[in-house]
Amino acid sequence: MKTVLFALTFLGTLGAATRSQAQGTPAEQQALMKQLDQLMQNPQKPKQYVHLALKGCRAEQIIRDKEADVDMPKPLAVSYGGSGSGWAVSMDKGYFELKMSFDWADVTSLTYALEKGDEDEPRHYEIKIAKQKKGSSTSFELPLYTTNEATVKDVVRRLEKIRRSCGGE
Repeated sequence: MKTVLFALTFLGTLGAATRSQAQGTPAEQQALMKQLDQLMQNPQKPKQYVHLALKGCRAEQIIRDKEADVDMPKPLAVSYGGSGSGWAVSMDKGYFELKMSFDWADVTSLTYALEKGDEDEPRHYEIKIAKQKKGSSTSFELPLYTTNEATVKDVVRRLEKIRRSCGGE
C-alpha cells in the first residue's frame, strides 16, 4: 500500500513539474515579458505603456496612456469579470487604461499577420489571440512593432508553449 501511495505521489509531483516546465521557468516568462514590452511599444507613441503580464496559466494585457486624447467631464471606470477572465477600462482627462485578463486554457488559437500600418502606426505584425468559453468567443490583438517575421514566429512559439501547457485546445 505504501508503495502504491508513493508511486501516485511521485507521478502527481512529476506531472506538476512537467506542466510547470512546459510553461517555462519564471526566468523564461520574465524574458518573454521583457521582449514583448519592447516589441509592443509603438515608436509613434513613446508615452503609451503596453504590457502582457504572464502569471502561470493566466495573462493580463495592460494598455496605459497618460497623455491620451481623452477629455472627460468626470472620471469613468467600467469593468467586467467572471471566472478567470475579464476587462476593465478607466478614463479621465488625458488618461486612458485598459486591462484584459484571460486564462490560457480558454485560448483556442494564436495566429499572426503583417499589418500595413497608417499614420499612427507603422507597419508591424499583430498576434491574434482567439478564446472561447461557454458559447462566447472573443479575440484581441497584440501589436508587435517589428517587420522581422522570425522574431514574431519565435514569440508565437513561446506563447503557444504556455497555452498548450495550460490545457489550451
